[in-house]
Amino acid sequence: MPATLEEIKAAGPRSAKSAGRRKIWRLVAICVGIVLVGAAVFFYRDWPFTPRNVVKELELATSSKVQFATFRRFFLPHPGCVLESVTLTRGSYPGEQVMKVRQLTIKGKWTGLIQKHVAVIRADGVEAVFPPIGTGPSWKPTESDVVVDKLIANGATLLFLRHNPTEPPVRFLIQKFVGHHLATHDPMPYEISLLNPQPPGQIDASGTFGPWNREQVSQTPVSGNYSFHNADLGSFGGIQGILSSDGMFQGTLESIEIKGKTATPDFRTTDTPHKLDLKSEFHAEVDATNGDVTLDQVRAVLVKTIILSRGKVASHRTEDGKAADLEFDVRRGRIQDLLLMFVSDKQSPLNGEISLRAQTHVPPGKAPFLKRIQLNGDFGIESAKFTKTETQAGVDKLSTAAQGQGDQTDNPDSVVSDVEGHVNVKDGVATFTGLRFRVPGARARLDGTFDLITQKVDLRGMLYMDAKLPEATSGIKSFLLKAIDPFLKKNRRGGAKMPVSITGTYQHPSYKADPV
Repeated sequence: MPATLEEIKAAGPRSAKSAGRRKIWRLVAICVGIVLVGAAVFFYRDWPFTPRNVVKELELATSSKVQFATFRRFFLPHPGCVLESVTLTRGSYPGEQVMKVRQLTIKGKWTGLIQKHVAVIRADGVEAVFPPIGTGPSWKPTESDVVVDKLIANGATLLFLRHNPTEPPVRFLIQKFVGHHLATHDPMPYEISLLNPQPPGQIDASGTFGPWNREQVSQTPVSGNYSFHNADLGSFGGIQGILSSDGMFQGTLESIEIKGKTATPDFRTTDTPHKLDLKSEFHAEVDATNGDVTLDQVRAVLVKTIILSRGKVASHRTEDGKAADLEFDVRRGRIQDLLLMFVSDKQSPLNGEISLRAQTHVPPGKAPFLKRIQLNGDFGIESAKFTKTETQAGVDKLSTAAQGQGDQTDNPDSVVSDVEGHVNVKDGVATFTGLRFRVPGARARLDGTFDLITQKVDLRGMLYMDAKLPEATSGIKSFLLKAIDPFLKKNRRGGAKMPVSITGTYQHPSYKADPV
């Protein structure tokens, strides 16, 4: 029976205090009950780490259908969950985009549950397959109100299918990827290390990506710095060398501006033993949506010769690989630096100063580089000297005779010559037209071919001399030519004129001339 006021007063202060404590405990119990009920409702309906909520957020963030084999949640020391055998698919056509994740670990924060803040997402055993470049479905990123402090995807494999289904896919191995502060409206700082498939080498980069441009994905910004090391150029076929490159980049996905430098101290072609020092500085634009590269300006130095070039390396929607279309310009370079890429001798067959302007096209394919390269250009060589003693001696003798000095060889200075002409290279064969060769006293005009692979020579044309035939010879031959000189039609207007040919091989050429 409840105590009356008089009884409470009679009981004294001690009973009053006990009654107050009971009221406080009742209030505490009520509050705890409310909290527990609220927590139960939150855990049931709003707890973020449930299979339904996790799949919903993943599908929203990736615009994909998400499935998994097992789901396990944890609460201590941090709330989170682990998904096993996760599959993300997009599209319903053959070769649809598929990503598989062996294990996906999501760790949250107790303080971030209300704000939808995730501490770490770690994806282990990622393998993603993409359709051939340019054939995939359009994709529009969606907004998510979840903020991820860190995304880790080490050891991921990216496979890009080829247009030719019989060809193996192009494989990128992501050794390390860490993204920081993934939020819809903010750029994401990142660090990445990967193995490039062609040329094979190590790429390390860091910078910022995003935020996504939801209206036009190709306009999403990206920037950073990169280093590319131990790149084996031998994978291209026809050339060899280990390339390294460093630089910076910025822009959007469809137009990334890159400024960098390269160094290949042992550059060479596979058919020659010469290792040449090749360095370059370049400015290029890369379209990350298809991998095409536009070279706005390249300044390369091959040994001591400066080569300026520009052009594009691009693919076609229906073809695998990329075609290179480049323009080259050499002004007052050294012919010996260029020839060492094509000859096996210890030294260049010719020294001199070269100017060259050419356009090249290198289609994709597995054929050797010298078989694939197509070149069309004009060149001129001044003050050329042959390095082989016997070849230069023949030129000196020709010049002496052409000036009407007979067989005199007392001039101690070697004769320098000038060469110019047009060249077209296709299927490993260089075709020369209008090839002009000049030495003091004589000039020649030749047309013909030189096989870059077999090194067979077939050049034919005319030789014109300042002196008449009797003046260009000595001995009994000169006496006989002088006797019939009035009857030689070729000599009625100045010097001698005769058909000439150069055949055989580069190592063993054969020279022929018919003065009559």
